[in-house]
Amino acid sequence: MIHRKTVRTAASVLAGVLALATLAPRAAHAQQPTVHTVRMLVEGTIPRFDPATITIKPGDQVRFVNVSGGPHNVSFDAATLPQGMDHVMDHAMPDQIQPLWGKLLVEPNESYTITFTGAKPGRYPFFCVPHMYDRHGGTEMGMKGLIIVR
Repeated sequence: MIHRKTVRTAASVLAGVLALATLAPRAAHAQQPTVHTVRMLVEGTIPRFDPATITIKPGDQVRFVNVSGGPHNVSFDAATLPQGMDHVMDHAMPDQIQPLWGKLLVEPNESYTITFTGAKPGRYPFFCVPHMYDRHGGTEMGMKGLIIVR
């Protein structure tokens, strides 16, 4: 003979297991970072990032893709980052050619991804070293952008 208390306890346990089972896929999905794509290109003689400004959340990823006019890279100046974030960005950037300078992307569709895990809210200005200044006259070519972490 089964007691009512045993049936109620079993029903409570089963309800809890079912609730966890339905929440587990949502929790796993919620932890996936959003990947934002920024295209690196030259249109005519104008080098630029597209989009030049993006807004992300901590933990998101930004994937830079060489579309045309390379080589391109993505670089940060430690003096323009939120306080203490130069170390976070240094760890977030693989294959650096210099501190806070990402590798050169030479091939079309080659990409470089930075993960903003641990990034605190603020403004993260970036630029392309090969297209920041004209080699002949030293004039600014202006291939720069801004990541806003909210």
